[in-house]
Amino acid sequence: MRTEPLADTGSVTVPPRTTRGTDEKRRMLLRCLLVVLAIGQPVSSLVFDWLSPTTLQSGAEFSPLVPPGAWFAIWGLIIIASIAYALAQARPSTLTPLPSIRDRLVGPLGVVFACFGLWLATAALGQDNPLGLVVFVVIICAHVVAWTRVVRARDELATWNPPERGLLYLMLGTYSGWTSMAFFVQIGTVMQGAGAPVDTAWGQIWQLLVLLAASGVAVWFVLVSRGSIVYAATITYALIGVGISTGAAGLTLLVVACVVGVTLVWASVIVIRASDARHPAPVAPGSARR
Repeated sequence: MRTEPLADTGSVTVPPRTTRGTDEKRRMLLRCLLVVLAIGQPVSSLVFDWLSPTTLQSGAEFSPLVPPGAWFAIWGLIIIASIAYALAQARPSTLTPLPSIRDRLVGPLGVVFACFGLWLATAALGQDNPLGLVVFVVIICAHVVAWTRVVRARDELATWNPPERGLLYLMLGTYSGWTSMAFFVQIGTVMQGAGAPVDTAWGQIWQLLVLLAASGVAVWFVLVSRGSIVYAATITYALIGVGISTGAAGLTLLVVACVVGVTLVWASVIVIRASDARHPAPVAPGSARR
């Protein structure tokens, strides 16, 4: 059967309109939620200052294992870095058709940011409230998940622009470093609140065990992060603060324990980085660890 070609009617083919898929919209919504949770940190801090019946105490006069009050200014850096990182991930240009490391970090970081306000809620009941320890355990576990995903995605992170990559390592290193030490600091305040002595022989022994455990966890985090310099620097900062308080309390043994902890952390960084240098994983050009 013969067919005749259709006459040109002058119609123009319109390309199909591209629309953002449901999955991409969902992932962008989760990133926006991360921004809300990040901003919720300073908001919850203000609410705590206004409504809490108790105030957070620090220094040797409160507990030998709690750094001086000025040391807690690091929270300002942590919160600013958290908000800046979350805002950077909410840019439409960073959304890819398939889930990326940006999306895989939303879950654990969202847990961390949400737990900030939750910990303040427990602190309103007293710094020696053991419920705060439960919150810190959740925060630490979320940081382990985040670091594991970051290390596995170093090839992908190498494609990020340097400022944004540095912001991620700054935020994650300072946040995980400070909270992993804060967990053990609160163990000290809980023990002290339960009636444990701090200036007797037994008091120095249990505080020494707390510091040794803190150093062990710090070394483990160095391993998980594959030798994060920012994490190690934050641990050093925290242990110097503890050393100042224990020194002011006249507990020389605990000052020595702080020095040992710092030494172990940096020795671990050197060993892990040297090991990775000898057996490097294939990474894209321009990658860097912070």
